Amino acid sequence: MGEVPTREVLWNVSAHWIIYPLFLLALGCAVFFFVRRWRLWKIGQPENRSDHPKERLAGMVRDALLQVKVAERRGPGLVHVAMYTAMIILLVATVTVAAQADLGLPFVQGDFYLYFLSLTVDIAGAAFCIAMVACIVRRLANKSLDSKPEDFVVLGLLLTIGVTGFVLEGLRIAGTDDPWSAWSPVGDLFAQLFVGWSAGQISALHQGLWYFHMVLAFGLIAWWTYSKLVHVLLVPRAVYSRSLAPKGELPFIDMEDEGLLTMGAGTLEELTWKDLFDTQACIRCNRCQEACPAFACGKPLSPKALMQDLGAELQQRGSIIYRLQHEAAKDVDGADRAAIDAPATAADLVAAADLTDAERAVVDRTLVGDVVAPEALWSCTTCGACMEVCPARLEHVPKIVKMRTYQVSMESAFPSEAQATFRNMENNGNPWGLGWQTRTKWTEGLDVPTLADNPDAEYLYWPGCSGAFDTRNRKVSAALVRLLKEANVSFAILGNDEKCCGDSARRMGNEFVYFMLASENIATLDACGVKKIIVQCPHCYQALARDYPQLGGHYEVIHHSALLAQLVAEGRLPRAAERSAAERVCVHDSCYLGRYQDVYDEPRAVVRAAGGAVVEMERHGAHSFCCGAGGGRMWLEEDAGERVNVARAQQALAASPDMVATACPFCLTMLSDGMVSEDADVPVRDIAEILAGAYDE
Repeated sequence: MGEVPTREVLWNVSAHWIIYPLFLLALGCAVFFFVRRWRLWKIGQPENRSDHPKERLAGMVRDALLQVKVAERRGPGLVHVAMYTAMIILLVATVTVAAQADLGLPFVQGDFYLYFLSLTVDIAGAAFCIAMVACIVRRLANKSLDSKPEDFVVLGLLLTIGVTGFVLEGLRIAGTDDPWSAWSPVGDLFAQLFVGWSAGQISALHQGLWYFHMVLAFGLIAWWTYSKLVHVLLVPRAVYSRSLAPKGELPFIDMEDEGLLTMGAGTLEELTWKDLFDTQACIRCNRCQEACPAFACGKPLSPKALMQDLGAELQQRGSIIYRLQHEAAKDVDGADRAAIDAPATAADLVAAADLTDAERAVVDRTLVGDVVAPEALWSCTTCGACMEVCPARLEHVPKIVKMRTYQVSMESAFPSEAQATFRNMENNGNPWGLGWQTRTKWTEGLDVPTLADNPDAEYLYWPGCSGAFDTRNRKVSAALVRLLKEANVSFAILGNDEKCCGDSARRMGNEFVYFMLASENIATLDACGVKKIIVQCPHCYQALARDYPQLGGHYEVIHHSALLAQLVAEGRLPRAAERSAAERVCVHDSCYLGRYQDVYDEPRAVVRAAGGAVVEMERHGAHSFCCGAGGGRMWLEEDAGERVNVARAQQALAASPDMVATACPFCLTMLSDGMVSEDADVPVRDIAEILAGAYDE
């Protein structure tokens, strides 16, 4: 039998026992810094993010441990995956060697030694070092990453640890004339540097470098939870604690609660613990910023900067508020409680506290104004692109809406043009302020039944404010009615009793107007016994299907794209005849239909049924670019930077389409205006118009 492959564990190292007390010291420092972080997010409002543990754990394994979300982005994402995988392999190898050194377990021998501890670890170490160099080069070259000195210190430390590990391996190979060195190709390469060195020189350098390598590693562990490397711990928890509510669902505010003192978030401590946790879990990868349409068009909003600014404020304000809450808790019944639940508000504590001038300056800062610029707050379209691409599943949009809610509901501070929109919704039940009694004017000559005429209708058709009042979108309503009749769908409308769904009001922060509109609509729908609703507006879908259940309104809502695709598939709407030269139709994915409702295939199926040849923009599907109207932006002026709808129109034109298809009235309006701005002779049509028009040819 041949010689069993092996090597001497901890060759040339004396007193290696020092590793363990130093490790405990480093671990103690890491725990100390982590507790300091924990105290910061502890000041936030309580929120249950531990329900459905199996679903949460599966998501954490997929996106945090297996790095599936990170790997979606080629280039930097794959580099990160390589670095992450290499670190795990190197950690396992280190623990394995320690187990043999101190427990006598026979790991460093045989095939396991050759294939894993030698070859695999060598390759992993090389990948780790290459990834570190790539990260450093990227941060030097890409100024938009807003790199800080700490970033380069962390990367430099990791690279130094990796390189010194290879030098140590090379010294060991050279000092022992290792017969198995070919299985450690990179280490063997480093060993060539020491050819001709004496045994004493190799031994001395190896011992000195081994202790230096150890001090660097333990120093990094001690600094781990203080540095940005803490994301290794925080990101898995962020993914585990992600919202499992339907996409776009906002926290419920009980307007009938007599004890309700405030709405939204006017201070950091009025955000939830998860909101504050997110600011520390943010790794500044830039994905959210690159996906944000507002940032791309030169608006004063960066989702990354928002997180970083909130995190910086938390570092200063958090410790003060925690101390005040902790001291207040100690006074409760004389009990000294180290862990407390954050109160509903810390305003009274702050007002009564004996603070230094510096502390008072910190706690007197306003969240919107001093920390977050109002212009940034109102630039958000709530499109959700930032949240879609975030590998840590951080929640940017809810924070923005919470701050808007406080500004509108508690401070009456909002863009001046929003005042007219709120008033119109409150007085006339629509954003335009047109007479509520004219809501059914669009039905003239269409023979559209109301529920009073057809109380047993299977579906209630909800055209929404745009479909009822906007001249352009009335054509969509007429086309959809024609298709429903063609397919013999049993439907009816509410008529003048229908009011605005309230989505724009709520996204702009006006919970009062939203509550008023939603409550009246729910009362009407329930009184009529409505169970199924057809909508053509994704914003109406969001309100009726996702928001109204919070107020007791439970309905089966279907978007017209899904219904039309279903009717075509069932043969109830015949497909248009194949055309020899089908029009190139570019489909724009509405944010509230795509990212919020995960509806992507149905609009394309309808276009194909109409005989169109679907062509895609560069940004489509889950990575679609907003039209600029969401989050109430439809009703606000757009002064800063480039207009979002014009940018999207340019993206559509780059695909050389004959027509642009939409499935949202806001998108239809915004893209149509964008085409006019670009002086482009490319029509923009709703999918219902395209399908209905195909039958006329």
